[in-house]
Amino acid sequence: MRERILLLSAGMPPKPVGSAVIVGNLAKQFARDEMIVTGERPFGRMRMEWRAEWPRLVYTTEGWPPGMRGERWGRRLQVPLLLLRCLWLIWRHRCTAILVVYPREEFLLTGYLAAVVSGARLFPYFHNTYLENRTGVGRRFARWLQARVFQRAVTVFVMSEGMRELYHERYPDLRCSVLPHSFNEAVPTFTPPPVPRPSPRFVICGSINESCLDAALRVSEAIALVKGARLTLLSGTPAAVLRRLGMLREGVRHESVSRDQLMERLQQADVVVLPHGFHGALSAEEYRTIFPTRTIEYLISGRPILAHAPGDCYLARFLTEHECALVVAEPSVNAVSQAIERLLSDDVLRRRLVQNALRVAEMFTARRVARLLRGHVEVVEAHA
Repeated sequence: MRERILLLSAGMPPKPVGSAVIVGNLAKQFARDEMIVTGERPFGRMRMEWRAEWPRLVYTTEGWPPGMRGERWGRRLQVPLLLLRCLWLIWRHRCTAILVVYPREEFLLTGYLAAVVSGARLFPYFHNTYLENRTGVGRRFARWLQARVFQRAVTVFVMSEGMRELYHERYPDLRCSVLPHSFNEAVPTFTPPPVPRPSPRFVICGSINESCLDAALRVSEAIALVKGARLTLLSGTPAAVLRRLGMLREGVRHESVSRDQLMERLQQADVVVLPHGFHGALSAEEYRTIFPTRTIEYLISGRPILAHAPGDCYLARFLTEHECALVVAEPSVNAVSQAIERLLSDDVLRRRLVQNALRVAEMFTARRVARLLRGHVEVVEAHA
């Protein structure tokens, strides 16, 4: 590529959240002279390998301490500084394209304003729906901003085919393409998953929030009913929040690990668990279209996936179509318990799920996803 992309995202490596993992995996497929990655510095320290040949990581705002009050206004007050620093990076490194990641509104606003001021081409990258999840005054602002972002965007990237379907229904004239999650590792060679331990180990990774909360609580309760079971939560969600939710019971361990450590930890499990919300504070459109970041790591973990998700959401459709997870579509602890028992006792099922998961993981290799992004940017350049 002759030009350089400014990738603007609140989630930055090594922060243990979905957007940071997605940004890190994608950026590693670009050279240092192709891309600059900028966003929020994660609060606290965490180990991470970042090679000199990969794009620069430039932290332009400061992360908010977990649990500290005033987060919303603290982040909003940093927007002018964020915009100025983005404009400086665009000028300093001659960036002609901005790839701005949503789900942080202030970053979407900054990316849009930076594109207007600098003349750089705008490529918004929606990991979640935006306007559909806003109400009241917030919805009015979201309608204003989304309309302008859509109008200025060269192409709107979305995280999943489910989101593309929704946007095609709602905004039929929108130029919209899927830029999915990705991973940089080679797809592992199939090895039969080990026989579950007498005291089976389960792992849930990723944030526990409204996108998955009700399902995560049911799964946690069902696992607690399994004799000797151990559940590990590899999550950036603060322990105080998990304790308040009642998830940190006996037999449950909570840790926060970087992406560099995640795969090794997943492979210590007998079963990896993928909860997807049935209902909650988010919109029906959000529950319909979410495709959790953790799904990709689960696919290449070599461990069978137990997914608890409503049958009509895109995630359940995807997993069922490719037969790469045991999907529990009934929102009850009893249904989850029965699925756990089946998964622990059926060697043939575990083997089939893992084989299919490794096969479908080819769709999400970072090289393939980066090729999609390059294709869109280079096509625009060719016609500029």
